[in-house]
Amino acid sequence: MTTPKQQFDRLVKTSNLTMSKRIARLKKIKTVIIDHTDDIILALSSDYGQRCEQETRVAEIMICIAEINHTLKHIKSWAKPKFSGAGIKFMFCKNAILPQPLGVVGIIAPWNYPFNLAITPLIAAISAGNKVMIKPSEITPHTADIIAKICSLVFKDSEVAVSLGELEVAQEFSELPFKHLLFTGSTAVGKIIMKAAANNLTPVTLELGGKSPVVIDDKYDLKKAAKSIIGGKFYNAGQTCIAPDYILISKNRKQPLIDALISEIKKCFNTILTSPDYSAIVNKRHFSRLEKIAQSCDSEQCIWPLGDTKDTDKNIFPPLLVDNPTSDSPVMENEIFGPILPIISTDSITESLNIINSAPNPLTLYIFSNNSQFIDNVLTNTLSGSAAVNETIVHFAQDGTGFGGVGESGMGSYHGKNGFDTFSHLKTVYYQSRLNTNFLVRAPFTPFKKKVVKLLSKL
Repeated sequence: MTTPKQQFDRLVKTSNLTMSKRIARLKKIKTVIIDHTDDIILALSSDYGQRCEQETRVAEIMICIAEINHTLKHIKSWAKPKFSGAGIKFMFCKNAILPQPLGVVGIIAPWNYPFNLAITPLIAAISAGNKVMIKPSEITPHTADIIAKICSLVFKDSEVAVSLGELEVAQEFSELPFKHLLFTGSTAVGKIIMKAAANNLTPVTLELGGKSPVVIDDKYDLKKAAKSIIGGKFYNAGQTCIAPDYILISKNRKQPLIDALISEIKKCFNTILTSPDYSAIVNKRHFSRLEKIAQSCDSEQCIWPLGDTKDTDKNIFPPLLVDNPTSDSPVMENEIFGPILPIISTDSITESLNIINSAPNPLTLYIFSNNSQFIDNVLTNTLSGSAAVNETIVHFAQDGTGFGGVGESGMGSYHGKNGFDTFSHLKTVYYQSRLNTNFLVRAPFTPFKKKVVKLLSKL
């Protein structure tokens, strides 16, 4: 089996992709993805045991196709040099920003959306003209195989390589001297990846996670809020990096919100153990992790809208609401990454903001309000990778908007032009005009030149 190092050595010797090849490869991968939709759905279902087909179509396939369409529409304009004047001090001269391919770049994909989060950054890297190596998650091997198959049908092996294997392959992969490395996954593993990349001075884009909060004002319709929150939280059974992680709401509105959440959960899923619209937990390890979180909560805090019966064979974990957990409880320590949702009551928006700001910066933040002052207050006084108002998780699918974290939720961004720029070297080029007056600020400094320098220093 070819090692990541051997794959890298082959790619590094080949030329970057021309614009015509970039466009051709993007058009072809779109066709191949569409042709293999059923295979992708089957692969995800095999990896999860039960993965909602509609969620796979939307979150894995639709988003990739939309990203390709947007990229094909704008790629030529993104790649054009951007010229600007050099200012009064360098009159008649000009500057330019010239985007160039970096070379060989790496992508490490996670297991929660294993197809999307491998292919979407691949689209960005190819649009910028790079050669690409992908390390799919070993937790979703069937999806890794379909990624490798699709890439083999679209790209030459001197353009894109897919590294399959377990953790030792991932470790070797992260230590390669890429020109750029994009990792999506947990904050803990992100630190390991960044440390490995630092040995080669490899720049990194880290798409991590964190506890993404929901803030609801005192006048927002709770049924509308519940509909959006449940739709976002229990998508992929909560195994989403931008899933709502906990809710902050005024004390007198907490119970009405819980009632609205229970009603919405029953409306969406009803019989949880047999519903094809509800995805399984990816494996036994993560199922056990969620069981331990649930067991750590006081029984009077646990609300099981559909009952607490679990399918341990299929790893079906039912929705759990946790009523007012303390800040030091296990459910509030780390990102939940599953169908458990804490609801916390506060006395004021100030207290809510203090709770958010006392924790690491989240990947995203959700605000439910029709009051512009309330919205501006939350947006201005919190720092998160992204934010959404009156809806959850769909901001990830917006064409042309960058996506990324801040602080412990990540660094850098991609999607649309942000992705093109991330995987490009934006070279600055200065063009000197034929009329060159730069000698006026260079030795020898005559009395006249001194006057010129003195004048220019004040401009």
